Amino acid sequence: MKTSNPIFKNGSPLRGFKRDLRGNVAMMFGLTFLPVFGLLSLSVDYGRAVSLKTQMQSAVDEAVLAGTSAANGADRATVAQTYFDAASHLRGGTVTSRTFAHNATTGVLTGTVNMSQPMMLGQNWGAAFNVGVTAKATVSSIKVRALDVVMCIDATGSMDNTLGAVQTNALNFKTNLDAAMVALGMPAADRTRVRVIYFRDFGGNGYRNITSTDSHGNITYPYGGPVSGTALGDSVPLLASGFYTLSADNNAYSTFVSGPSAGGGGDWPESGLECLNEAMRSSWSQVGDSLGDGKVAEVVYPIISIYTDAGSHPPSFPASLANPSYPSAAIMPRDYAGLLAKWNSSSIDQTNKKILFYGNPDKVDDTFYNLTSGWQTIKTWTGFSNPASLTSANVSFISTLANGIVGDHKTPTLTQ
Repeated sequence: MKTSNPIFKNGSPLRGFKRDLRGNVAMMFGLTFLPVFGLLSLSVDYGRAVSLKTQMQSAVDEAVLAGTSAANGADRATVAQTYFDAASHLRGGTVTSRTFAHNATTGVLTGTVNMSQPMMLGQNWGAAFNVGVTAKATVSSIKVRALDVVMCIDATGSMDNTLGAVQTNALNFKTNLDAAMVALGMPAADRTRVRVIYFRDFGGNGYRNITSTDSHGNITYPYGGPVSGTALGDSVPLLASGFYTLSADNNAYSTFVSGPSAGGGGDWPESGLECLNEAMRSSWSQVGDSLGDGKVAEVVYPIISIYTDAGSHPPSFPASLANPSYPSAAIMPRDYAGLLAKWNSSSIDQTNKKILFYGNPDKVDDTFYNLTSGWQTIKTWTGFSNPASLTSANVSFISTLANGIVGDHKTPTLTQ
């Protein structure tokens, strides 16, 4: 049987070949596959490169900022490079070069890192994207700093651990605090002064005057009263030192904090606001003060750190007012407005003032009078923060204090 070949249909082989459409899709796919695949690969490679650059920029930014924490400018580049090497986890690329350099004249720390990332199509013959980033951090000129720390310490019976922490860290207080602050990126103070105020309770025994009436109509004192005079409070409700300049006064400071022992008080509010008031009455450093050795304070840091496991009596607590040893109205305001006026007064530099509270300012422990703790109001004041629990402060006394002082302090300015 004779069959016809469609290619030779109509007699001409060339004419038939030109008209035959079979296999066109395969040919077109073959011709377009490589360019499409190449473009797709390039887009994926580009996305990987952008992702890698973002990771690199973040890593270099962190490294130069870490480098600026070094007190000695000559060490900043080394610190930055060490930080980058230890902390960077950059996936998909290989570091080809990294340099960190500090300019002592301008104070600028510069970090530059280059990486190579293999391309999907060309990795077998070494084709790669090269990605580079740069970051700079400028360290502001370090001003002469005066740091004043007034510690308000609850010295009632449950506070043994806190008193122990204060005593243990007394002799090396400035050395260790300076080191902790520098590690957090804040230069050490040119002068550090510390004042300690121990507080217990002016009116803690007032509950003994709560009365009830028995079945015969007689007034009784179910809590062992009545009490009056100084017996309304603890024997030493408030004990305050002056300022000690450290490290020159290390021994005197250590001797003072080694004296008191925990005692008195109870599982209810204490005279914490009276301690805060006494702290605010301190002779605070001011900008322009002479610090010795020809230095004049350009920046001052007034810090009040409070350590307690109890609430606080509100102002004008009746049992405290009835105690003859209670401060006069000229010394201790009788309302929150008067206390706040002291906190906002010109005697305390307003730029860097802080109240650091180590404990629970929301604690409710007034079982006899159901009065709101004074700390509930104080925590709304400007500069108040709760940087750590009392337990953490007892264990890591210096580091928790340093964290509170440094807070959101930022010296370097980052540029890219």
